Amino acid sequence: MKRAGGHPPRRGPAGFTLVEVLVAMFVFLTGVTGILALMTTALALHREGLQVARASRQLDDVLASVQREVSATGTEAVEGAERADFPARRLQDGTWMAVHFLPPRGDEPLVAEIRLAGSQAALAAARPVRAVLSTGPPPAQEALRLAAARGRAAPGKP
Repeated sequence: MKRAGGHPPRRGPAGFTLVEVLVAMFVFLTGVTGILALMTTALALHREGLQVARASRQLDDVLASVQREVSATGTEAVEGAERADFPARRLQDGTWMAVHFLPPRGDEPLVAEIRLAGSQAALAAARPVRAVLSTGPPPAQEALRLAAARGRAAPGKP
């Protein structure tokens, strides 16, 4: 159907209106802002996870060192006297550590509080981690001793 002047009828303007463009930009910016906030949170959690893993490895190393020293001295340091605390000392990676032994009560096991911090001054404010220590020989040495004793006692063995 043609108009009187020979032109086809108009259907409306082509393209987007200003309101449509503004709504689309608002939706897009909301999505981008959400993604950036998510990435920022993910990076912070990743950094915190790395710090916890590092502290856990350091704590394991310190605990193994303390356990070796306690096992080397045996139970004689516990009977009748309190075990001497380890003063603040610096580890190889620059972290500071201190160990405080809690006084034993009766038949309770030996308990140590271990503190790790980035500086010597921060040790006092660091949250202590309690560890139960064995006063006997390390488990690996005890297993070797038991295996050797069983080997000698087994019949038919030279």
